[in-house]
Amino acid sequence: MDQLKALRESIVAAVKATELTETEAWQDLSALSSNTYVDTIETFDDEVRIDGDRFEGPLTWHVTLHYGQVASEDELIISDSFPGSFQGRLEEGVPVIERMLAEVSSFFK
Repeated sequence: MDQLKALRESIVAAVKATELTETEAWQDLSALSSNTYVDTIETFDDEVRIDGDRFEGPLTWHVTLHYGQVASEDELIISDSFPGSFQGRLEEGVPVIERMLAEVSSFFK
């Protein structure tokens, strides 16, 4: 495995290991329903762009949105996906995720 591919894979692993509730994206995603759950974050190492010690890339948020009283007849559950992005830096070769964003404007159209 070449060094660039290994670095990109470590960046993707760092993105997936990020505490989601501490990201800017979580503010937007959690506002979509009374109980928002992130099912998965999809991103691919070949889409990670690296420029010196900075990196960024696209991602897709797959979420489940819950409305109404849980486990009752008025509960509504919707699955949806939203595009997003991430940015970060390398600290001594270790990826540090600085921002994760979600574009949720399509939900309101």
